[in-house]
Amino acid sequence: MIGLIMLPAERKQKTLDLLLMQGKVDVVDLAERFQVTRETVRRDLDKLAAEGALERTHGGAVAVAKSNQDLPYLTRASFNNLAKRHIACKATQLIEDGDSIMLDSSSTACELISLLHERSDLQLISNSLRLAAASVETEHELITVGGELRKKSLAFVGGLAEESLARFNVDWALLGCKALHPDFGILESNLAEAQIKRVMMAHASRTALLIDHTKFDNNALVKISELEAIDVIVTDAPPSAEWVKRFDAEGVRVIY
Repeated sequence: MIGLIMLPAERKQKTLDLLLMQGKVDVVDLAERFQVTRETVRRDLDKLAAEGALERTHGGAVAVAKSNQDLPYLTRASFNNLAKRHIACKATQLIEDGDSIMLDSSSTACELISLLHERSDLQLISNSLRLAAASVETEHELITVGGELRKKSLAFVGGLAEESLARFNVDWALLGCKALHPDFGILESNLAEAQIKRVMMAHASRTALLIDHTKFDNNALVKISELEAIDVIVTDAPPSAEWVKRFDAEGVRVIY
């Protein structure tokens, strides 16, 4: 019986998943795993390297998606999809009919918007161009602020975006981040993105951080805030005992 041929997009996703778990991949192993030629695997890796998702090595590739790296949105969106879907599903528990919500440009926020069909009369506000395009999937009102477009994140940033967001007062800010450090707090890889998140937090009654387990105990370039500024953390796996103790001390609710 001949196995089904794996599509290029499937190979890409599985390669990224392996990189996330192992930190490196090997051409020979991938060729056997995917039942394709080594040349096909090399072409796949070259394309992923061009996107900034990995670094080519002799005979394979290593991951470069470190917590302090500012990767393009489409590359970030390819990583850890199952975890992001899980987190987005759990985050819907926080939302009630009639809520107003600020959403940042994280790929998890884009997952969330398609899961809100059981809620009614929501007002969504975002700086994300990607989220605006995905708004056709929801019946809820979506307001997208303008500003300077960061092509890497497909998000509007800068003074105009910050000023526009500051006009609103919402029930929730649902945000991602690049890293969560026990000493340095909540961190982002880009100054403009960090400032947008600060504005969203300042104009929300409650803030939830939507992050997968790989963000814990990492560092990144720019501090967004202290941990105590967060009300809820939604993640995909139980945090360590040290983090649970810290969250209890800061009054942060954890959902996983």
